[in-house]
This record gives sequence, structure tokens and C-alpha cells, in this order.
Amino acid sequence: MPRLLLLGCGAFGRVHVAALRSLGVAPTVFDPDVAAARATGCTVADSIEAGIAVSDAVIIATPVPTHVPLATAVLRAGRDLFLEKPATETAAESAALAALAEREGRIAQVGLYFRFHPKAQALRRMVAAGEFGALHHLAARFSGVKRARGDSGALLNDAVHFADLLPWIAGETPARVFATLSDPLGRGREDLAVIQLIFPSGLTALIEAGCVLPGRWPDAVVPGAETRKEVIVAGRAALAEVDFAAETFALRRGSHEAAPNGAWLPRHATREECAIPAADPVQVVAAELAAFLEAVRSRRGPEANLRDGALAPARILDAARRSAAEARVVSLTEIA
Repeated sequence: MPRLLLLGCGAFGRVHVAALRSLGVAPTVFDPDVAAARATGCTVADSIEAGIAVSDAVIIATPVPTHVPLATAVLRAGRDLFLEKPATETAAESAALAALAEREGRIAQVGLYFRFHPKAQALRRMVAAGEFGALHHLAARFSGVKRARGDSGALLNDAVHFADLLPWIAGETPARVFATLSDPLGRGREDLAVIQLIFPSGLTALIEAGCVLPGRWPDAVVPGAETRKEVIVAGRAALAEVDFAAETFALRRGSHEAAPNGAWLPRHATREECAIPAADPVQVVAAELAAFLEAVRSRRGPEANLRDGALAPARILDAARRSAAEARVVSLTEIA
């Protein structure tokens, strides 16, 4: 079993500790807030450098602006890396980290939570098996009434999840992006983001993210927050609605059919409530970390690597920023 160092003992860092314990792993931890680090009950490193020195692999669950310098130090020290989302603030930073990991021959995995949720995995399997027929639209909402983080806005905190997940489910990379970003709190960050994706096949997708919209369910990670975490998949043969907060997965099979009067009428079966397993944050993160530990053991690169799991969604978010700033559709070919 590799020796693990966890950097960051905030709300999600504590989820990592619980997930590792469920896997029978006891990490060393470090956080500038010594009390937070000690509260985990784990061995506390005296410094980042000391922790890296006695580790084989490092998990970074710190504020976004610290990711690049910390990940660079980890990779240059010859350690494997698990980097929480968003991996970086820009696509250029993700590309540089990916190149560094490849040069150093290190395993590097991005913490893409929803890829490891049973309901998202079920959606992807069904799409790949053709159960939806040709897809025509995806929609995702990651929003609610919650704190506005000091280190990021709606793009990096929330939209990044579905900038990764929707192309992953569809099995297709978007070609163009149109976005509107707004700052309703007046704090200098986008706290409301609406992003439209247009895929080469003609498939469209819509992502809504922000901290100033009505929530529906208590957030499973942040106390006092209300959230919506929902995905819709619409195809010619079926429609699905997944609510990750409520743990529901509703499916309607069927399609519209032409009627003699020229109208097209819906011919869908009764809504099915699919029995896809539920998973709380500790279970999902444990699945992520189990995959990481297996990649470290086998030396086979993870699917959610720095190119597919960091660079690809970062390019979409970079395009969203440019689209909002210039009030136009942006092609991903314009983003390095």
C-alpha cells in the first residue's frame, strides 16, 4: 500500500480522510490550520516538504489557487498525484501539469466526483449501449443557495463538474461554446453561469451553475447550504432525469411519432424509477481513491487523467469566459 499524504483538511479534505479510512488507509495530513489537521486524528506532517518526503503519493484538496504550485512540487519530487477538481484555473495550466506528469512518469488523477457516482455511470453505460438512441440534448444544473467561495466563482466551483460529465456521458467533445456570466453579488467573481455546448453531431447541452439560485435539498457536504444537482439526458428513444441530491433516476422510454394531422405526438411509456444504487460523498470519493490506488499499483494511467479530466473541461471553461466577455460563440479550436 503506498504511503499517502493529504494536503488540505477543510470540508472536502475531511471527506477524503473518511473515504481513506473506509479503504483501510491511514494518511499523513498537512494543513496550515494545525487544529484542522489534528482534528482528523491522522498523523500530522510538520510541513508540506516533510510530508512529501515520507510519501509515495499525494492528494491535494486545497484552495484552487494553490493547486499548480503544490502539484508541480509533488510531481517534481517524483510522487504520484491525486488532484481535486478543478485541477487548475486555466487550460494552459492544465496542459503544463499534464506535460510535467508525463515527463516525470507519474500517475496523476483528477478528482472528478460525478464520474464515480453510480447514477452517472449508469447513464454513460446506457448511452453507450444505444438505449437512448441518437442524443439530442443534455442539461445539467449545479446550483443553489450556498456560500460564495473566496477562491473561485461558479465556473471553477460548480460548472466544472458538468463541463466534464456531460461530454463524458455523451462520448463526444463539444465544438463550440456560448456562455453568459454574471456577478449578482458584486464581489468581482461570476456567481451565476449559463453555458451552452454545441457538439459536432448536432447534440446540444446546457449547464446552469451558481450560488444565488433556489436550492431544493440540503447539501451533503456544506452544512446549511441548499442545492440542486440534476442531469437530463434526452434522446430519440428515451428520456432520463437524474437528481443526485435526491438519489432518483427516472426514465421514460419512447419517442414522438407522426400523426395523420401533421402533428408529432409523444409515445412514451410510463415513467420508470430505476433502482440505481445510492452513494453518499464518502462512498463516491472512496471509489475515486480506490481507482487511484489501483492505478498507482498497476502503473496504468487513470481515465480521469490530467489531459482528459483537467485540460478538456478547462478548455470549455476558458471558452465560456471568452464567450461571455466577447458576447459570441467561441470555437474550442480557439482555446490552446
